[in-house]
Amino acid sequence: LLPASTALSAMPNIVIVGAGVSGLMTAKAVAGKGHHVTLVSSTPYFEWGIAGAYSLTHPDELEKAVSGEITVPAGVELVTGTAVSMTDKQVVLKAGQSIPFDALVIATGLDLPLFRPKVGQSWAERRKEVSEIGNAVRKAFTVVIGGGGTVAVEFAGDVREVNPSAKIILVCSGDRPCPYLDDKYSAKLDAKLKDLNIDVMPNQRAAEQDYSVTRKAVRLQSGTTIEADCYIPAYTRAFGGAWTGIADSSGKIPVNQYLQAESRSSVFAVGCSTRSEMSAIPKIDGEAATVGKNILKMLEGAALEDHVDSMPSATRPISQKIGHNTFAWFDPSQLPAGPGFMLRNCGFPCCPLFICWPLALCGFGQCHPFFCGYCCSDPEGQGTAAGLKAMLLHPKGMMDQKLGTPPAQQEMGKMGVE
Repeated sequence: LLPASTALSAMPNIVIVGAGVSGLMTAKAVAGKGHHVTLVSSTPYFEWGIAGAYSLTHPDELEKAVSGEITVPAGVELVTGTAVSMTDKQVVLKAGQSIPFDALVIATGLDLPLFRPKVGQSWAERRKEVSEIGNAVRKAFTVVIGGGGTVAVEFAGDVREVNPSAKIILVCSGDRPCPYLDDKYSAKLDAKLKDLNIDVMPNQRAAEQDYSVTRKAVRLQSGTTIEADCYIPAYTRAFGGAWTGIADSSGKIPVNQYLQAESRSSVFAVGCSTRSEMSAIPKIDGEAATVGKNILKMLEGAALEDHVDSMPSATRPISQKIGHNTFAWFDPSQLPAGPGFMLRNCGFPCCPLFICWPLALCGFGQCHPFFCGYCCSDPEGQGTAAGLKAMLLHPKGMMDQKLGTPPAQQEMGKMGVE
């Protein structure tokens, strides 16, 4: 028998860079298949990314969206470090360490500062940043939000909840927020923003890229300025693949139909490729499954499989929150026919007992009686928002992570709101 270290080095090594949703799903797809799997995370903790808007306005609850230790599938080795470059067969980390690979997965997601931790950001730095922003938006007279997409709209609603009197301005590069919405949902959004007294400045783009929590004139690319006590950029800068040297100008990895990099046959991408679909968990799960299968096939010398969209019905976000305690909707048209029909026709008081009540009793989502709205009407309202919030911060965790358990070794006392 070979010594353990020799046996391990003889095994093909699959390296996954990025330990967010894309990386964890990919790790699960390839774990336990007879190969050594290494998952590289730039932080030692996991933060549930879709909780970002809520955490920034409720900094005292940040820990509910954090797991101090990243839980990985059995047999997966976790390495903490920031990938800065790669060669044909190695990933190079900032600290100088090199990790050899036979197959590499780029799963570094989106660059969405503030709403997700920065690459390599320590827990202490992240807590300080979230606390600073959370306290600032509660005290501000004017809050300017750069961006008009899903996250910006969600954040604007959350700001209104914690600061009822502030002037809130959404600076949108398009002619309206969330321009991908159809006329029906665009009208719903406009009405709700108006009801919440959230102003929209269309066809403008904030030139500022860094947030500010002190009063300043926010420059717009048109040359005009807006006075703000707090400015928060809430838009995606790019995808996270620039460090590889093979990404396009947007940070995406150019891939073929197998989600395999066009320039490197041993490299694949999940959630950050030129074929990546809308950033939604079912879509990412489908990409991870395809890449997992194709890596195993490649290592075996077998033919690869084409990637097939796991949810072709979804061409825009399935849900939209406008304040986690205020209003949200589900768009049944973005779901497959069966689930979409049930979502629209099984609201209160016709919630299916064999689905909703078992979920509630198991503690999943802490089901709200109006989670799907009223029967035979659009699934929307405060109950929908409450249900989504409960799922978002569920203590049993998402992605198999133990949320609500921040890094104990980095604790600096309870963070609160001033």
